[in-house]
Amino acid sequence: MRWLRRTPPDHNEILAALNRIQCDCDRAVEVFDGIRALFGKADQEQQPIDINEVIIGVIQSLQGQLKDHGVTAHLKLATKLPLVKGFQEVLFNLINNAIEAMDATIKRQRVLQVKTELRGRGSIAVAVQDTGPGIDPKKLDSIFGAFVTTKMRGTGLGLAICRMIVERHGGQLTASSDGTNGALFEFDLPIEPTEDAAT
Repeated sequence: MRWLRRTPPDHNEILAALNRIQCDCDRAVEVFDGIRALFGKADQEQQPIDINEVIIGVIQSLQGQLKDHGVTAHLKLATKLPLVKGFQEVLFNLINNAIEAMDATIKRQRVLQVKTELRGRGSIAVAVQDTGPGIDPKKLDSIFGAFVTTKMRGTGLGLAICRMIVERHGGQLTASSDGTNGALFEFDLPIEPTEDAAT
């Protein structure tokens, strides 16, 4: 409102403020969607999906943020993966966190890598890795706690909800970092049984 009242209005500052509002709204929607998926009936009714298609969709939806943050995305997606349920909220949160984490990266390229692979016959592994400053190894055990955040305006609910969603589906979400060279988040997705496998 202050920028609008100026003569002439400062359009650059107005756009920047609106972008921040949009990001905050997206973050709020993500939190509530995660809660609804976790405690509601919606995720029980979800049909099995192609996790690679979900990853590509999330990357496409975050193209603006990737560009604004100067981040290059590299996808290493295994082919012909079995179907799994849900996890859009988890992927969006982890990828968005990785993009924001690289704001502090100055001396090396900002690279986001998302990888999928089949692990045995029981699960699909998904890895989201960034080249940001990393996470203090001493804090790795606590980052999944509710209301724990390293962001100035973070809610501290994103990672907690992500872990709860993954665990509710029978998977596991972990984080690793040396505190200097970025962070790696990995989670495994139990494969949905097919009619062929059941017979």
